[in-house]
Amino acid sequence: MAASHFEVQPFLRKKVVIIQETIKLTIDENTLSRYEDYYFAIHTQARKKPIAHPYHDSINTWMIMKRPMMNALKQRWKDFIRWFVDEQGYSNLRIEKCEVRQVIYYPTNRRHDLDNTTPKFIIDGLVEGGMIVDDDSLHIVKLVLECGIDKEYPHTDLYITILNKE
Repeated sequence: MAASHFEVQPFLRKKVVIIQETIKLTIDENTLSRYEDYYFAIHTQARKKPIAHPYHDSINTWMIMKRPMMNALKQRWKDFIRWFVDEQGYSNLRIEKCEVRQVIYYPTNRRHDLDNTTPKFIIDGLVEGGMIVDDDSLHIVKLVLECGIDKEYPHTDLYITILNKE
């Protein structure tokens, strides 16, 4: 009698994703205050706060800026996030695959369009700080945006869930 041979077709194989860890980063007024101490120590002539709020400006705000102002805002956020990643001990973590969830808690009930809360400059800072390898779809496989209200404690929470394929 001949032995039967069964082979699973490649399209039937499932990828198993294992969540290794979730890192929570909170950007609040206290974080901005620590960064301002650092920033003003380096930029002794500067008088204006580098980051105005503990949340990223709406895309409507920065898209109407002239190109040099937009680039300056992007650079300030990247520098801030790079500093923040280093302060938290996550520089050069080099996460290969992850999901990012951004939750912004605004100080007012004013209506906010969720799709205008783009985390572009924040994620660029995570990459420049070495926390995430790249911000392409091979490395960040899911991006979730959420908004809420916290009148007494406006802040941004970033959840980076590290994934491994097995």
